[in-house]
Amino acid sequence: MTAGQPPLEGVAGNAEALERVPVAFVKAVLVQAKTLGRDVQALLDAAGLRSNPLIDDVTEPVSVEQYSRLCLALFRSIDDESGGFLPGVSTPLGGTRLLAYSMINCRNLGQALQRAMDFNATCRERGDHRVVHELVRDSERKTARLCYLSGAAETPGLQVSVLYSLAIWMRFCSWLIDQPIEILRAGCADQEPNRRGGVDHFFHCPVDFGQDSNWVEFSEAVLQAPIAQDESKLERFLKLAPYHVVIKPMVSEGGVAARIRRLLGNDFQRELPTFEELAYQLNMSERTLRRRLDREGTSYQRIKDQQRRELAISLLENAELTVSDVAELLGFSDPSAFHRSFKRWTGRAPGDYRRS
Repeated sequence: MTAGQPPLEGVAGNAEALERVPVAFVKAVLVQAKTLGRDVQALLDAAGLRSNPLIDDVTEPVSVEQYSRLCLALFRSIDDESGGFLPGVSTPLGGTRLLAYSMINCRNLGQALQRAMDFNATCRERGDHRVVHELVRDSERKTARLCYLSGAAETPGLQVSVLYSLAIWMRFCSWLIDQPIEILRAGCADQEPNRRGGVDHFFHCPVDFGQDSNWVEFSEAVLQAPIAQDESKLERFLKLAPYHVVIKPMVSEGGVAARIRRLLGNDFQRELPTFEELAYQLNMSERTLRRRLDREGTSYQRIKDQQRRELAISLLENAELTVSDVAELLGFSDPSAFHRSFKRWTGRAPGDYRRS
């Protein structure tokens, strides 16, 4: 497994029986299969899908089980659990499982990431391609960057898929420590793609293009978070991985940040509690609350920004709402203030995000 390769194996279980996967994600897998010269119909048959959304007018979402089967069928057909998305690098079937088992008993996330990089340096097939894989810490800013570069950076469009893989990898890391890891900023060793659908799906933060490497930046504090899973939970996760690392992250809501998100809700037209009031509601001192938030790599202001950002993105998908309507629902009396905040949160203006 590379920094971008999650453990993908098996099919979805009963817990996801009622969840559905938008057909756009099915199309993405089939386009990759077609690009790699694989028999699309054979993959559809293996997944139990009757129609081909690449040629048929299909809009109905598919089950988690069908989506997972489709992903696994592609991996088997190319003998590469990275799905053919990482240039010059392949992961033979079973390789990701071995890495996942080597990480599950680590002391904390930092040690697990180091083990992942060691594994990548010695156990993955890459031919003559150069691979840059490192974890860079910035103690002054209290952030860390996970960097990955593989293949020829000059080939247009090649590195964007690597950036997506880094986002997928961070979702697996979030599951390992059972707490969300917010990507604060990301960088891509490619130019900005004409279509931003994939970037906007994985990254709700500013993304810098034309970088020397692909990277994701997050709070350095989460590297000290202990591994919260065990081998029995890993086995269950492996069966659900295609869905949870690409579409819906699998993280519990047990941390103090999650409790704050539940308290805040989505009504931002009301006055939000001060930090002092929040600590009182959580039945702890301000000092204890601040320490616990630091340990989870976040802050009250960051949580408020996250909640507003996610609600803004959801509301912007509603064509019946104007940008001014969205600003009002988020508690902004001045639409221009919402524009500035949204650009700070995502690196883009609300109107640009809506058009992508």
